[in-house]
Amino acid sequence: MLTLYFHYKFKKRPSLLSAPINSVLLFIMGTVCVTPLLSSTGPVAAPREVFRGRTLLSVELGNKPFTQQEIIGFIIGSVSSVLYLLSRLPQIRTNFLRKSTQGISYSLFALVMLGNTLYGLSVLLKNPEVGQSEGSYLLHHLPWLVGSLGVLLLDTIISLQFLLYRNSVTTSELEPLLPS
Repeated sequence: MLTLYFHYKFKKRPSLLSAPINSVLLFIMGTVCVTPLLSSTGPVAAPREVFRGRTLLSVELGNKPFTQQEIIGFIIGSVSSVLYLLSRLPQIRTNFLRKSTQGISYSLFALVMLGNTLYGLSVLLKNPEVGQSEGSYLLHHLPWLVGSLGVLLLDTIISLQFLLYRNSVTTSELEPLLPS
């Protein structure tokens, strides 16, 4: 999002310094993001008795049921997930009816797809808490996984529309928006 902000901020200012300044800002942002990763003291191994490997959807006895607070969070997450999924449908329909993706920033969709992919992977690759099975962990995080990975699927459909409609120009796009 910061990259898009700086890109459009400097795009509107035609200056000889805008490209170098943009490059310097991107370099500084990259350095700030990478420095903590490079400054670690080295690989730290977890003690053998604490580290647990993943066993997908394993069932362990003694799983705690949802607490009331978790149920409320699950319901809010589910509603949020449904709204997030439904947010893409009008754009897909509009693109289909117009046979065009004119006026839509593909960069935005590409970055959202990257964000949803990384978020979904971070949830899937995180080890459950001690005493929690992977099935219980996935169930607790299901609304957010459906939201991020489901919207990733819908954004893939929009990406395909970008490919399909990239060379088509409809007559409505040639008409002025305001009458003369």
